[in-house]
Amino acid sequence: MAEALHPYVEWLFAVDPILASTEGDPRGDARLGDVTPDAIAEQQRQRTAHLVEAEAQPEPHRGTVAWLEHQVLLTELRTASRRREVERVAERAPYWYTERLGEALSVLMTDPADHQDNQRAEALVARLRAIPGYLAQARRNLTGDTPRLWAEMGAAGARGLERFVGGSVGTYASVLPDALAADVRRASAVAVAAVAGFAQFAEELVGRAAGEWACGVDQFDFLLHTYHHLELDSAALAEHGRDLVDRERTALEEFAASRDRDTDWRQQIDEIKNWHPEPDRFLDTYGDAMEQARQHTLRADLITVPDGAVCEMDWVPEYRREGLPLGVMSPSPPYAPGLRSGFLITPGDPDADTDRQRQHMRDNCYVFATSIAGHETYPGHHVQYAHHKLGTPRNSVRRYFSTPQFVEGWGLYVEDVLEETGFLADDRLRLVKQRNALWRALRVVVDAGLHTGTMSVAEATELMQREAGMDPHMAAGEVRRYTRHDNPTYPSSYMLGRELIHRIRAARQARQQAAFTLRGFHDWLLSFGSPPLVLLADIEA
Repeated sequence: MAEALHPYVEWLFAVDPILASTEGDPRGDARLGDVTPDAIAEQQRQRTAHLVEAEAQPEPHRGTVAWLEHQVLLTELRTASRRREVERVAERAPYWYTERLGEALSVLMTDPADHQDNQRAEALVARLRAIPGYLAQARRNLTGDTPRLWAEMGAAGARGLERFVGGSVGTYASVLPDALAADVRRASAVAVAAVAGFAQFAEELVGRAAGEWACGVDQFDFLLHTYHHLELDSAALAEHGRDLVDRERTALEEFAASRDRDTDWRQQIDEIKNWHPEPDRFLDTYGDAMEQARQHTLRADLITVPDGAVCEMDWVPEYRREGLPLGVMSPSPPYAPGLRSGFLITPGDPDADTDRQRQHMRDNCYVFATSIAGHETYPGHHVQYAHHKLGTPRNSVRRYFSTPQFVEGWGLYVEDVLEETGFLADDRLRLVKQRNALWRALRVVVDAGLHTGTMSVAEATELMQREAGMDPHMAAGEVRRYTRHDNPTYPSSYMLGRELIHRIRAARQARQQAAFTLRGFHDWLLSFGSPPLVLLADIEA
């Protein structure tokens, strides 16, 4: 019998079966969950009760794993409760529904050989049949307080979901037994019609959407203090971001001059981006780069790569492409068996105009693919999530919880380690890495600016183009992603997390001296899950 879940996680999975499925718990696979206002209000009441109970518990001795566990539980409950009140996604974010439905279906569309008595395919039929009612409730929930940008994202996401259900689900049905395949096709036909209706609704909502997407200073500061455990407010973060931009810009200009003193770094990057694969070679290009990073990770003994940890290449599904201009890592779900991750790449859009298609190919140039593969796969997110799962008991809240400060900080720190150990020896790779460091520093400035109302989307997009040398398509996609409900402070987490990991490493190296090794440090750091990094500075080890 599998070990029980943490009580809070058990409750969370019971009320949100889509979340449970995506996290690897199959018990609610045939349900979508209740999104009526009464159900949402009751969930918030119960979440508050969990928080009151957690706050009443005596605090364990500081620096112990028990103390870390308690701090993570408080962080999760305080943040989740506040975010539900401020964001009100069920009333304001149509893309929240389409993305959840896409995840609810795709998580069940596995190789039929992995099915037990076709249970997942039968659950897929049940979820497809529930889509019309689910989207009807979504339409009742959504109001004119929806931000226009979120309505646009919802419309694009709905059209993507319509293509996904009408195409991918039907293709998947073709490998099922005849009777079950017929059930899937009948249910998907009804679901497609409901999704198409929701897409039309979202498109109409764009015209009357008048809400505000920026979270505001109070919420931004709350996230910095409570979620990230940082002694920073939004103003101090913005100032820190500007300092980072100045530092990374100077380093970039100096390195570019060392390569070619007569050619500006933008021109050098422009030339590098002209060496790119065709769209049908994107997966092969990133897959080859991933294998190079894997071999280097093993050769340089950077970290323990767990047995059975496999990362596979695939495309970003249609319903998520609007918010992911390049791609995303889909890590091994924390409660699912095995350690299989997916490195998902956003394909070229054959319907886009020639200039946009060209920009997309340039953004996926060979050098960029190599520079980012380690961040995403070996020893980056793929390996980190495998350690996360293996290092946290199933009944620990740390198995469920992760913060971008740790996850994205680790990915960015990994890029430094790869350069330090010789993986980025080619000066083109080092130039792109340094340009990317400037890009991540700009994220801090843009993150704080957008959500405190001191910078508009147009200003942020222009800043990314001017300072980071981004093509318009990439810059626009990046900035639009930052405006989502779940993004305040996320873009800043890359640089903030990287700095904290380097700080923890320096302190540990000073203590261990000759006994210090990169592999030992990395294995230790990743053994606690993905908590706020500030908390690990107090861990007794």
